[in-house]
Amino acid sequence: MGNSMSPRHPLPRALTAVVVSALATTSPLRARADEPAGDQHELPPVAVSAGAPAPGLPLYQAADVDVVTGKEKERREGASLGETLRHLPGVGNISTGNTVGKPVIRGLSGNRIQILSNGVGVDHQQFGVRHTPNIDPFLSDRIEVVRGASSLQYGSGALGGAIDVSGLALDFAAPGERETGGEALFGYSDNNHQKDIGWKAFQRGGRWSLVGGVIRRDAGDITTPDEHVYFPPPPAPQHRDAPAYSGKLDYTDFEQTSGQLGLGHRADWGEISLRYGGWRDEHNFLLPPPGGQLPPGQGPEGIGQNLENDEIQLSANIDGAPGWQWVPTLSWQNNLRQSNQAGTPRADLFDGNIELEFKQYTARLEARHPALAGFDFGTLGVELKQKDQYSRGTTTLVPGGKVRNAALFAFEQKEVSDRVTLQAGLRHDFHETTGDASRTRGPTPFQGRDENRYSATSGSLGGVYRFTDHLVLATNLAAGFRAPSLFELYAGGVHGGVAAVQQGNPDLDEERSLGVDLALRWQSPRWSASATVYRNRINDYIYQRDTGTTDPDAGLPVFAFDQDDATLEGFELQASGKVTDWLEMRLGYSTVDGENRETGQDLGLLPADEATLEGTWLVGAWGPVSDSYLRLGLRHDASKDAAPGEPFAQFDGAPFGTASTDSYTVADLAAGVEFGGTPTRPVRLDLEIRNLTDKAYRDFLDTYKGYALSAGRDVRLTLRVPFGG
Repeated sequence: MGNSMSPRHPLPRALTAVVVSALATTSPLRARADEPAGDQHELPPVAVSAGAPAPGLPLYQAADVDVVTGKEKERREGASLGETLRHLPGVGNISTGNTVGKPVIRGLSGNRIQILSNGVGVDHQQFGVRHTPNIDPFLSDRIEVVRGASSLQYGSGALGGAIDVSGLALDFAAPGERETGGEALFGYSDNNHQKDIGWKAFQRGGRWSLVGGVIRRDAGDITTPDEHVYFPPPPAPQHRDAPAYSGKLDYTDFEQTSGQLGLGHRADWGEISLRYGGWRDEHNFLLPPPGGQLPPGQGPEGIGQNLENDEIQLSANIDGAPGWQWVPTLSWQNNLRQSNQAGTPRADLFDGNIELEFKQYTARLEARHPALAGFDFGTLGVELKQKDQYSRGTTTLVPGGKVRNAALFAFEQKEVSDRVTLQAGLRHDFHETTGDASRTRGPTPFQGRDENRYSATSGSLGGVYRFTDHLVLATNLAAGFRAPSLFELYAGGVHGGVAAVQQGNPDLDEERSLGVDLALRWQSPRWSASATVYRNRINDYIYQRDTGTTDPDAGLPVFAFDQDDATLEGFELQASGKVTDWLEMRLGYSTVDGENRETGQDLGLLPADEATLEGTWLVGAWGPVSDSYLRLGLRHDASKDAAPGEPFAQFDGAPFGTASTDSYTVADLAAGVEFGGTPTRPVRLDLEIRNLTDKAYRDFLDTYKGYALSAGRDVRLTLRVPFGG
């Protein structure tokens, strides 16, 4: 990395060695046993476990669950989780260039959305609006998205929903057989000259399974449409919303490396697996003028950050009494965030400004059972979690401390009749958050330790009515809770990533929500569709309030945490399927409104209303090509005003840029071919052109909108090559 910020803990070289060894020992490629034959464009049944009492089809769940897997996941994959899931109705993406992609579910994000790794909640210091999940979608087998409160299964962090990312599959071969293979990925994006190279490989036997993968992403600065810049000096009123920077945006580069290694064993009593995942990211953020150390007009400035995440997970599926299955999981996570002072890019090394590190330990036990106490089947569980955090930087953005949680839960299902299914559950959490001055290098707003305790019961009651095998009506009533984070309680410093000073509030209470949704769903071998309305009432909703003051030392606006009651209401529509044997269509629409019931003002960071339409021409085979497609997509976002106090709202009053955005429509074009390899594992080449017409626009959830446009035309080329032999 030259003279850039050096990772404190480089990814273990063993990960690369495992993948290289697999390359050297591969045998002829075999199709996975679970890959269906027949028409690859039919919609295969996919079971879900997130948001369900036991694995089952999403059509028949009371909760609203989407699954992204297979070719669809690969074609949507980006460097971040938010970018990969952006196409789903009701799911937004808080972006910062190409390195940050933070999911938004029904208007909620950050600490209200629980990111899961193989069913266990993980933390990525998501209190910051630009703090992206530390997961690379390339190293996943499937992603499940649960819309609506999921506190029943996943506790405090899932008040708004959950996203479960399953790692590379640990499958087993038939008894006496051995399967070895994998895939290499090569990608290039011309907008920021991003180069991606990755491998994932597997070796399977009847009793043992080994899987590993590594991906490296190296990107330069992004480019926006080249619009005229009028700042400085202060522009005329008609040009006040022009960007401060245009064309190539300095300090928007990043380097990212991710790795994964898994080992599984199958025995007569069940299965056991051990996984390691590592993620490293160095990046710059472009700052607004004068957000750094130079006066306006003296050139752009950046802020450098180094992020690291490691996870180890041991889990098992143990067969018990007839129909019972025990699923114990032990998880360890270590997460590090280092951030320079504003104006110090990553090339100048780490300056010791902000350094936050935590270790998190999770023990979870699920008992999946057959008929019990009047229910047909379900899951009983207990979960213990502890997070130890240290703040070692000279700036105390967040103090050190400890977070503990203990929970008991039950999630059950009952078939009332051939047409009616009920799902219900209860959970109780004991939660403790303690700020600790001894774990904090800088000053804290308290002496010694400051302890906050919370106790909350959450639950859900839902039902599904089957009109036919293809058409159902589903409804779900879910109560959730969320305890305030260390950041919300004790924040007290300059947050360079959002160009503001943020202040915590130690008197915050826990949030409690009650949400209801009603969905009409259709599923057939060729078509899938759903329409959903929902309402979510959150008492003691925590938000940032613009104090109207400016910090005299930093020269930045001051935002303080407060809480009031709030309500969110929305509607989602999606449909996809085959119109003819050669044409697939997909459409989606989503809208969400959120209001602070005390002030009457809009809630912050809600996505704009959005409509999408895609058409895919299934070209089929020709010459050496075994399959091919051509896809055109349109996305229209409505105009939206920034809410008072939301991050970056201050740019509505700046002499450049804007926090409120106009409506826009962008087009994306994609094409792909499959050739060579084997009939079940061909070589794949995909070409995608995002923002086909190089449209000048600002996405409402793009955090650069205050002083730059969203990215211009981006031509992406991806080659996937299966290997073996």
